[in-house]
Amino acid sequence: MDQSSVPQQDTGFKRLPCLYCGEAYEPGDHARHTEPVHCGPCITCVDKPACFSCRLMYCVCDVHKYRG
Repeated sequence: MDQSSVPQQDTGFKRLPCLYCGEAYEPGDHARHTEPVHCGPCITCVDKPACFSCRLMYCVCDVHKYRG
């Protein structure tokens, strides 16, 4: 039997893009893209995951502050 006739195993995890930053992420980065961060006073980024980049000019949150 040659390699082409052997069915390939599915790894069970598809790399879908993150809803907040657009990056396709590995299973090890799941928490960074899904778990909410309770960051404080900025109403735009409160409870967003760590990968979220707030584009609000006056954002004071250390986790989400836009660094572009």
